[in-house]
Amino acid sequence: MARFKVGLMRGVQPSRRFGLLCVLALLLGCANPAPSAKGTRPADEASSVSPSTDPSATAQVVAQNRSPGLDGSANTIAFSGRMDSPDNGDIYTVGVDGRNVRRLTSSPANEYSQSWSPDGQQIVFRSAPSGEASEQGPSDIAVVTVADLKVTFLTNDAQLGNWSPAWSPTGEWIAYSSGGPNGDGLYLIRPDGSDAHRIVEGDAEYPAWSPDGRRLAFMSLGFPAGSSSDAYEIYGVGVDGGSVRRLTNLTGEDGWPAWSHDGTRIAYTRRTSERAEDKIHLMTAAGHDDHAVTDIKDGMSYGYPNWSPNDLFLAFSAYPQTESSTAVGGIFVMRPDGSGRLMVLADGVGPVWQPLP
Repeated sequence: MARFKVGLMRGVQPSRRFGLLCVLALLLGCANPAPSAKGTRPADEASSVSPSTDPSATAQVVAQNRSPGLDGSANTIAFSGRMDSPDNGDIYTVGVDGRNVRRLTSSPANEYSQSWSPDGQQIVFRSAPSGEASEQGPSDIAVVTVADLKVTFLTNDAQLGNWSPAWSPTGEWIAYSSGGPNGDGLYLIRPDGSDAHRIVEGDAEYPAWSPDGRRLAFMSLGFPAGSSSDAYEIYGVGVDGGSVRRLTNLTGEDGWPAWSHDGTRIAYTRRTSERAEDKIHLMTAAGHDDHAVTDIKDGMSYGYPNWSPNDLFLAFSAYPQTESSTAVGGIFVMRPDGSGRLMVLADGVGPVWQPLP
């Protein structure tokens, strides 16, 4: 099972191990220096904002950075943040205009790696003990119902490690990475917690479904089982575990795939070298025409892309690359060509767009 060791979100130097769990340092408390007094927006137009962990203050900040022109009726984003608790992350929702921040979970655990049900009524997420920052650490898969905030656990074997859940577009399955019960691999489970079974053996993390529910993209540090690599790559696999295909072959590390709703493109996070910034890339679903859409020298890293329901925008996380940076991270949106970058919230990580009703 792969490890992610160091945090970027709060300004910790990246590790060689593609430290994008690094981003989760914001949530897990791996690093927590005092917030910058002033930052700049990595957008086409700059504005000064002051990050805050107070929800009302954060709402006032993002109200000045609303995101006009976002088409479609589903304009809510789920994310993980620690605005109400500095020691552990919770699941929140926010409008793409930065308003209506709502906290959905409030347990002592760290809750993150969220994914919407296709009807937009529930969110599946990872629940890990407070302070736990390792993918190999104990954690379970849980679901929260948005209307009444009821939380239901789908797995109850935290010591094995269960993480990176992704709800299928048909609603029938939830894919997730796990250390067991049959060994490391990519598993499927029903939304009621039944019929858990492994479809891919070995290191297979952060799955993303194709829109027809027939294939999954995932990141791996060594595939097939028994092999190992110094760099993450992205693979595609059939929902039955067959027809495995490697999709990325460039120098560097690639992860966190996100399949567009029209099925033609995959957005993902890429790092070319140990000290390079994380960038968001696009490629075709077959792994062709790979190119960066955030190639900006601004001391920021960009990752965790997620498509809007109409594929006209990408939501993503931004995080300072170094401890000395005064740039403000948080949740942003942009067009798939990299234009129109706008801040949604000066807090949070892993944005996922609510499906259209």
